[in-house]
Amino acid sequence: MVEGWLKLTDIPAEGREFSFETTPEWIKFVSKFHLEFKLKSPLVMVLTIFPQKKGFLIQGTLQGYALFPCDRCLEPAKIEIKSSFDFFEEFEPQEIELLGERLLRYVDDHFELNVFQVLWEQFLLALPEKKLCQKNCKGLCPKCGQNLNQGECSCEQDNGDPRLSIFRQLKINSK
Repeated sequence: MVEGWLKLTDIPAEGREFSFETTPEWIKFVSKFHLEFKLKSPLVMVLTIFPQKKGFLIQGTLQGYALFPCDRCLEPAKIEIKSSFDFFEEFEPQEIELLGERLLRYVDDHFELNVFQVLWEQFLLALPEKKLCQKNCKGLCPKCGQNLNQGECSCEQDNGDPRLSIFRQLKINSK
């Protein structure tokens, strides 16, 4: 597995700033997650790392643009990635083996931070719940698959469950 580890040595108490851009190695790293997207511009992550007694305080920003298939019509949707974050990564005792990916590890006489994993996690957290090509995207016709943003289709409109048709005649008087 491809990983990007950053050595955390000689960091002063006031912290140190690091800057990263997405690389082909990062693209290879995230390919295992099978999320369909293309970067429109490199993702730029700036981290400021502050040493603490029991770990590292990590503050950062992430910016860039990515293309995703629209969740409604599958056309390309340009999504702005813009996020600020901060978290604390605690030192783990060496004898404890955690399940899953670890952000921090101890190698030889220093700690290392998995920058690829931090970038991936913050990228996912910065994504909108619905990725849309436009705010009022109409999506696809469920019968013929026509993109309704490009015009109406000739499919017969479904009036819903006939057992509930009585409710269409219901008028509510508001005072």
